[in-house]
Amino acid sequence: MNIRPWPLLLAVCVPMLLGGCLKDKVLDLVVTGETSADFVQNEISSAWAHPGVVDVGHEIRDILHRNGYDDSDLKRAHLMSMHYGVVDFSQAHDWNITGAITVSYNGDTQVLLNYASQSVQAAEGKKIPATLVPGGVSLINAALQDFVDGQNPVLVFSINNAATTPVPSVIDPMLFTWRSWLAIQVIVNQKVTVPDPF
Repeated sequence: MNIRPWPLLLAVCVPMLLGGCLKDKVLDLVVTGETSADFVQNEISSAWAHPGVVDVGHEIRDILHRNGYDDSDLKRAHLMSMHYGVVDFSQAHDWNITGAITVSYNGDTQVLLNYASQSVQAAEGKKIPATLVPGGVSLINAALQDFVDGQNPVLVFSINNAATTPVPSVIDPMLFTWRSWLAIQVIVNQKVTVPDPF
């Protein structure tokens, strides 16, 4: 006997759907956003440090709102990656710089990345992927978790340059704008209605 399954399947499924056999389910959805900080350099010495402040709460809320969520939907957040580059450089000769970017939070300071003999000219217009130091990543993730827990953390990033070639001076200052980008991933709760087969 040749039985065609589709009419039988429809006869079972349609009454279930019409009868309201649906249920709400909460899913975890992943949303990634990016924030950046600029550091304007006007240096006359080989070694220098410049801080930059990032309001973690503001940045996460911006990621949430751009994707149609709010604070109540947030479940987790963590740092995904970091890039750096030069967004403004127009001098007649290049500079090579060596140093580190640190992050400070709640009285703790950790190295986030190291850079060595980085050409300023070669970094212009680029987003260079950074190899991150675990201590700095853990400190950022701790601040992100504090936001999830209801606090409003603020991170202070600092470029700590240790050496510059050639050495800048009053008559030949080093002028450029450095940018760092942070990619943050947030996990949000999303309620959806799905058919309940049972």
